Amino acid sequence: MKNAQGEMRHLILKSRKVPNKEECLVLSFDDVTELNLMQLFDKNATINDELIYDKKTIMSFIKIVKENCAELKIHNFYKGLTIVNKGVVVDLNEDTVTLKTANAQLKIVSLTKFMTISSEIFPKSIICRSIKKIDFDEQKLVIDDMAFTSRSAVDRKYIRLEPEANHTCMLFYNDTKILAEMKIVDVSEVSAKIKINTLPSGIYINGTVKLTMKLILHSKPLIIITEANVYRIDENKNSFFVVVLFELPPKEHLQIKEYLANRQMALIREFKKMDIAWKKYFQHWQMGIMKHKDL
Repeated sequence: MKNAQGEMRHLILKSRKVPNKEECLVLSFDDVTELNLMQLFDKNATINDELIYDKKTIMSFIKIVKENCAELKIHNFYKGLTIVNKGVVVDLNEDTVTLKTANAQLKIVSLTKFMTISSEIFPKSIICRSIKKIDFDEQKLVIDDMAFTSRSAVDRKYIRLEPEANHTCMLFYNDTKILAEMKIVDVSEVSAKIKINTLPSGIYINGTVKLTMKLILHSKPLIIITEANVYRIDENKNSFFVVVLFELPPKEHLQIKEYLANRQMALIREFKKMDIAWKKYFQHWQMGIMKHKDL
């Protein structure tokens, strides 16, 4: 049951008959939450309680940031490209946090529908899994679904970028090509995340595969062939995501680093074009509102 603070408590219900009175019982509850047995009976309740505790703690840290007029950093990713801007806490209540930030950040948040915030005050980065409201006029956004995250893209050691649309990739197991539809979701100098429509029996965690990637560098094909270890397999509704790790020879390593640097610049240009297009759209939208008011 929930207590007055909304926390789940683990209780034992005792029932005793009242002597000489039919159909009369005395009910009592013993709180045994401290025994940490609740997860054996109700795992979902335990998870929910942890999330409630997380949010209370998060709100406490954000309150410290607001009271000290400190800044947060808001992190998003556009095809792997890091988009970071400062944010200021302008309002805070029991359930929601209102932040003010740059329009470019608001735009990418509106596209991705989530973001990560960080601060030197926080023990961990905070992931915002949904955005309640975005106000482009006031340059504000409201968040209400937050949790600490132990593994955040903010802490990535290597840049992971989505390759150009016309790339190709192949996986081989025991020198046999795996016949399945696949594409690279993102690639770094030490790893690749591959979306594959079916998962053959030859692919398993810690297994070894051969990976071939055909990317484009300076308008020419860049072909990388390497052995790789399967690090992680995630199942999606209609596909699988396979993360492989590899160590390239010096020459290929320099080539992939050059590719990533060029790809990063291409994504910056792409994002800036989107920003210009979005600003024009927003200006036309504002003009339409003003004309509507005049009428």
